[in-house]
Amino acid sequence: MKRKLFAILLCIVILAAVVPGVLAASDLPRVVDDAALMSQSQRSALEEKAAQLRNEYEMDVVILTVDSLNGKRPQDYADDYYDENGYGCGDEYSGLLFLLAMEERDWYISTCGNAIYALTDYGIQQVGEAALPYLSSGEYYEAFTVFLDALPAYFTAYQNGAPLDGYADTSGDYYHGDQEDVVYYEEEVTPSLLLALMTGVIVAGIVVLIMRLCMNTKRLQSGASDYLKAGSFRIGRQQDLFLYSNVSKTRRPKGTDNGGGGGSSVHTSSSGRSHGGGGGKF
Repeated sequence: MKRKLFAILLCIVILAAVVPGVLAASDLPRVVDDAALMSQSQRSALEEKAAQLRNEYEMDVVILTVDSLNGKRPQDYADDYYDENGYGCGDEYSGLLFLLAMEERDWYISTCGNAIYALTDYGIQQVGEAALPYLSSGEYYEAFTVFLDALPAYFTAYQNGAPLDGYADTSGDYYHGDQEDVVYYEEEVTPSLLLALMTGVIVAGIVVLIMRLCMNTKRLQSGASDYLKAGSFRIGRQQDLFLYSNVSKTRRPKGTDNGGGGGSSVHTSSSGRSHGGGGGKF
């Protein structure tokens, strides 16, 4: 009885510690319009879209508008706001933030966790350029709508193991920020997968060993003639004939010299987390 009571109390303590954090994260606003660019109904519509993306893909999506960056770079401002306000899904804090700064006329997309792989440098440029005409004409709600509507294609491709990627053109006003490294999407070898591989090798080794021990009739012979009955095989004539040859050719794809993907430029934020990102002027 005491053990059962102790277990119940322990569960209550754990829930009390975990649930508030989960609720707090789910209650965070995903559309923070500090620059007052949109109406309440527009913000609510964008919030609903962001919530759908979070629930379906486990990627946090945040839209932030500010009057000024207050002397900070857009990369630092976006990274810090995302980290310091508790955004992100799962242990990797997966998600992204679209920053719009009115005084500096900057837009910037910061990615974190799995979003770094889902939305590569190429993807950031593509979705940014899709929204750019609306940003330049002051149609901010339309710009953010286009941005959110473009994300499912990238998130779905990532979930299917083949992220949309390409070669990002970094000319013009587009920039990556402080590029420290470039990462590419690769399937990680998890401990469970590694254990399965090791188990398979061990089992295969045991099977081969058993088969080897069972083959106790095998003896080393000095030549092929030891397997023939004396006088049973005679060659009357020897001649080499060339019959035919097969040659297969494969066309080399153009423009794929370096693997077919641009990857994501990553950097470390002030909190120590890894972020991808890119942006430009509008």
